[in-house]
Amino acid sequence: MSHPARERPGATVAYVFIIMLSGVVATLVMDNNPWWGIVGISVLFLSGWTYFLPVRFTMDSEGVRKKSLFGLEEKKWSQVKSFVPDRYGVLLSPFPQPTRLAKFRGLSVQFSNNGEEVLEYVRSHAAGQS
Repeated sequence: MSHPARERPGATVAYVFIIMLSGVVATLVMDNNPWWGIVGISVLFLSGWTYFLPVRFTMDSEGVRKKSLFGLEEKKWSQVKSFVPDRYGVLLSPFPQPTRLAKFRGLSVQFSNNGEEVLEYVRSHAAGQS
């Protein structure tokens, strides 16, 4: 289970502050109409839903599954042509070379204090890639 908002409380406070400030600014700029503040806050929250809401990742010999409030996303190991680790997770890409499309077509797996374990599992099942 990955829940970045709970795992990084300092960043969460800053993130929520920025979202709320943006809502206040939107309200003030749009003639003190609170509707625009609510829309702004909603859009910013939804754009960062993977940060705020818990996500469960399952890895097995067939592939990776990402289960969240918004449904199930799956990627079979045969579809993973490369992977790119970063500080907070690993991006499983269907492309053999790094490309900007990977963020839209791939699957991002978030670490939850188990980064080395996850990377080792990905390396062993996506052998010869990356």
